[in-house]
Amino acid sequence: MTDSARLEATPAAQPASAEPHGLTTRSPIRTRSRLGALGRKLGVAAGVVVLWEASIRWWLPTYLPSPTGVLAAAVPTLTSADFLGALWQTLGAVVLGLVLGCAAGTALGLTIGRIRWMKQLTAPYISGLYAMPILAILPMVTIWLGYSGEARLAVIGLSAFLPCVVSTADGARLLPRELQELTSVLRLSRRRFVADVLLPSTLPFIIAGIQVAVGRALVGAVAVEFLASLNGLGTFILTNTHSFQQNTAFVAVLVLAAFGVLARVGTEAALRWLAPWHLRANR
Repeated sequence: MTDSARLEATPAAQPASAEPHGLTTRSPIRTRSRLGALGRKLGVAAGVVVLWEASIRWWLPTYLPSPTGVLAAAVPTLTSADFLGALWQTLGAVVLGLVLGCAAGTALGLTIGRIRWMKQLTAPYISGLYAMPILAILPMVTIWLGYSGEARLAVIGLSAFLPCVVSTADGARLLPRELQELTSVLRLSRRRFVADVLLPSTLPFIIAGIQVAVGRALVGAVAVEFLASLNGLGTFILTNTHSFQQNTAFVAVLVLAAFGVLARVGTEAALRWLAPWHLRANR
């Protein structure tokens, strides 16, 4: 009896001692992996900058933007009144257009994803507009709304509206069958179903649509400013490029890129905060 009791106790004791050991060895490996990935990314960035600077110094025309020139022009550009005014005009319009377009697109996407006849009625038009380059309708928009901020806002709103509709509709359509059966068993009201089941399940798709919408909205805003000569970063870039202030123009380009990166980081942080179960399920 003593030997059998000892044999039964031995396997039970192993997981208790092995689990802390696994946790202590996994964390340094994961940390080294992340540091290695960060080091590789920084190495690629440094290589691109060195190659860029060497190309300008050795064989490309000197009036092209260079890393040292952009760095020298960064502070004067970022503190100038012209740049700050253009930045306010563009980013203000982009934020407002994103709010309006994403809100309307998310609401319509939820409706299309859950109501079959709405999908059949709108699917051809949504698919066609989503596949169409927004730049193709810019001349018509400027004729309809004039060379004004309303034209820029309309293009931004439409650019943000379409990705949110498509992504949200896909998420609402792919609602797990188990959740649908559970809501039927619990006899949830329509309001409770939307608030407690549909929105949490569709939230990753909504955020994915917003991520796409940010990039398309920035492109639409700058394109309208190019065409309609509206005050904004697009016109700021175009004016400085034509006057051979390439480094100054490239600073504005980097600001637009930074805004897109920050928006993506922000949406990913919102996804981690609002839907942590989605990240754990997809590891």
